[in-house]
Amino acid sequence: MTPPPDTRYSNADLLPATNPGFRWRRRDFAAVWVCVSWSLASLILAGMPGRESFTWPQILLICLVAQFVVLLPSLLVEHAGDRYGVPFAVFARSAFGVRGAALPALLRFASACVWFAFQADLGVYAIGLLVDPIGLETGTGSGFDALGLPYLAFLALQLWIVTRGPRGLRRFADRAAPVLLLGLAVTFLWAAVNGDGPMLPEPERAVGWGADFWSAAAPAFARTTALFAALGLSVPDLMHLGSGGRRGGGGGGRRTAAGVVLPLLLTGMFLFTMALASRTSYDPREDGLLAAHALDGMPGGTVLAAVILVSATLCGNLAMNLVPAAYDLSGTAPARIGFRLGAVLAALAGTGMLWWARSSGSEYEVSAWADLTEGFFGTVAGILIVEYWIVRRTRLLPGELYRAGGAYWYAGGWNWRAAVALLAGGALAVGGSPAPSDQGGPGEPLLPFLAPLDDFGWVVGIVVSGGLYAALTLRARAAAGAEPSPPPP
Repeated sequence: MTPPPDTRYSNADLLPATNPGFRWRRRDFAAVWVCVSWSLASLILAGMPGRESFTWPQILLICLVAQFVVLLPSLLVEHAGDRYGVPFAVFARSAFGVRGAALPALLRFASACVWFAFQADLGVYAIGLLVDPIGLETGTGSGFDALGLPYLAFLALQLWIVTRGPRGLRRFADRAAPVLLLGLAVTFLWAAVNGDGPMLPEPERAVGWGADFWSAAAPAFARTTALFAALGLSVPDLMHLGSGGRRGGGGGGRRTAAGVVLPLLLTGMFLFTMALASRTSYDPREDGLLAAHALDGMPGGTVLAAVILVSATLCGNLAMNLVPAAYDLSGTAPARIGFRLGAVLAALAGTGMLWWARSSGSEYEVSAWADLTEGFFGTVAGILIVEYWIVRRTRLLPGELYRAGGAYWYAGGWNWRAAVALLAGGALAVGGSPAPSDQGGPGEPLLPFLAPLDDFGWVVGIVVSGGLYAALTLRARAAAGAEPSPPPP
């Protein structure tokens, strides 16, 4: 008889759910990723270095390749969530230990809070499109005035949705996705008829498609990969909500196709549409967000752009940041923090970060933070892939993930091999990242001799941490004698 889960390491939100009404469908995943796609498009064009040197087909190619590079390891990680119905913070216990999983969970929680602040800025901008004409201040002062009423309204909407649990996100996405698809169609028709184009004009000196393209595209590809890396480890927490393991079945491939591949195509379609035609060329530093710029001059275009941006940003922020952060925080203190409280605490932490940045006048760049976090995300992904696919051969004992002294307890709840691999891979992946300077911009690299690796932190993290973890773990297993893998559940 399997012993019951230890209440110190489990709660109702972390256990695989048995209520069929909780289970997500393919259309629910597709709806969420449709919303996320809109947020990604703006981040891509704003954060891609050297975009003025590429034609729009080249930019589209870079974006698509970067998405697949990040999502392929992410889909390997999400397989466990889909099969066994456990969130990322619980699955990580198989490699890091029941207690040690708090290390990658808190890393991802911190990243989610920062990204929450970035996304909140986008939401405030969207709300400002509606309230600025009536003279309502959007908040640019100091202290709590730096947030303002639009931000508080945006925060209240997110808390209202997320405190209803993952089901709240599902219902909101199911309603928001048709609005965004309709907005995409309207934007395409308006741009086709009225656009003077192109939004992404042909560069004066194009790179071309030869060998020069690949050498010039490497930094842009690496930076775009960094932007997608934050999304990469959010996939497992969403996909486990539709787990076949909840009812003993499979079907993860169909959900993946509907919930990930379709929105990838929609992201490309969105970029393609925006690149084809617009009234003027687009500069994200001066022209705001894509939808508002593309609909400029259309009667009611400002209202439509605001609705599109609020819907996409709300859903994207919930799916990419608040939901994963809620599970991460709950996984570190299950007896005290459930999903809903974890989501509220993550939102408040992100709010505090945004308030500090605005009131202190600090300038932070999305791309700089992405560079710093992508390496750590790569290290975590590499360790989990090796643990699940090579060491465990996709076989886990789900009940053991929730109790002390079990198969995943290791030494005092920590697996030192995973911790060493994480620190070693993380040091190589982010050691070359530039530190902040006194002027608020990038300064000298933390470790100058690692600067050449900075643009490829995601790949470096996966290869180094995964390889080191495999070497340490398989060597220990060989020394202890061949141990049979746990039987399938």
